Amino acid sequence: MSILARRPQQFNQYGTNVTTTYGNASMLSAAGERIDEYSALGVSAVLAAVSLLADSVAAMPLRCYSTQGAQRVSVDLPEALAKPSPEMSTFELVHQAVASMSLHGNAYINIVRDSFGDPVELIPLHPYQMQVLPNKDMTARRYLHLGNEIPNEDMIHLRWFTPPQSLVGVSPILQQRTIIGLSIAMDRHLAQWYGDGGTPSSVLETESKLSPDAAEILRNTWEDTHRRRRRPAVLTDGLKWRPISASAADMEMNATRLAVIGDVARIFRIPPHLLGVKGDGQTYANVEQASLNFWVHTLSPLARRIEVALSRVAPADVNVNFDTSVLLRVDAMQRYRIHQLAIGSGIKSPNEVRLEEGLNPYDGGDSFVLALPGAPMAGGMTPVLGENPEPDMPIAGVQD
Repeated sequence: MSILARRPQQFNQYGTNVTTTYGNASMLSAAGERIDEYSALGVSAVLAAVSLLADSVAAMPLRCYSTQGAQRVSVDLPEALAKPSPEMSTFELVHQAVASMSLHGNAYINIVRDSFGDPVELIPLHPYQMQVLPNKDMTARRYLHLGNEIPNEDMIHLRWFTPPQSLVGVSPILQQRTIIGLSIAMDRHLAQWYGDGGTPSSVLETESKLSPDAAEILRNTWEDTHRRRRRPAVLTDGLKWRPISASAADMEMNATRLAVIGDVARIFRIPPHLLGVKGDGQTYANVEQASLNFWVHTLSPLARRIEVALSRVAPADVNVNFDTSVLLRVDAMQRYRIHQLAIGSGIKSPNEVRLEEGLNPYDGGDSFVLALPGAPMAGGMTPVLGENPEPDMPIAGVQD
């Protein structure tokens, strides 16, 4: 077995305050709340958005293709991608990379090589443990993990939104700390309000002076008589009952909390209905188009960044791509119509379609056929694409 290079520390020690030493890890919002990775994930909309992005990209399988002349041939994943490390799978590697970009604007992956210089492991590193510095002539980046420098050729640095000449990407949670801090402050206020007992449902008012014992007897009598009952109330001696409803300020706070969810959806470019926002105009007819837009405008740029970065650990003539068919899978009827069109136009073979559907191949199903008017879809006497038919074979199934 080949000797591995030194592996970096992989697990964060929460008792050690590395956030104050390595990088700008937290900032105060206008509401006075400290915003960092852990406080931001305490906002349900942020947690839902980040997990949705990470799960959606990581759910797509990775495929490797080698270009041989004009042909694109599928090849096995390199060892470092098939099993990034003993502690994680390919799904976890991609999931952590997307989550790190979504929260911090940066994701760092250390390439561990064997004694021959071949990549054998990929280890994600937490942005809180990383320092990115310019080199002496300000022309390249230097990467330090907990103070130990990692060569550039052994570091994959994924950046989300990056201004020109910036060393690192912009952190969404720190850049949008005002919105996230507002949500945290409102949740904290409501929790304290309900923790202190909140507002009573109603009050009994009288101009007469009551002793503490008389007031307690009156309250207990009212509860025993009317709780979970709809019996008529009899009030004497100027006693009045007044219900207490939510104030305008409380109702405005609820509206603001819903608006914050919409802002979080806008920050991460996620359709609001995927975060549970009601009344955003989504219907069954246009939700499919919204999902396609979600892929084109949000997931595709993230996936492309990862494809280009992970291609570095593959051989020179091999490219890494995500299989988007899993994400863009539609209902059964439409999917079968697409398969029929793909087979009939010679784009896919029947066995390729059966493989996508989880079915076993059949003999003769690897041929690419061209379905012309009046000809059978596959098999029979129809000439397959890429092969020269026999001279006595009828063309397109037409007999003389």
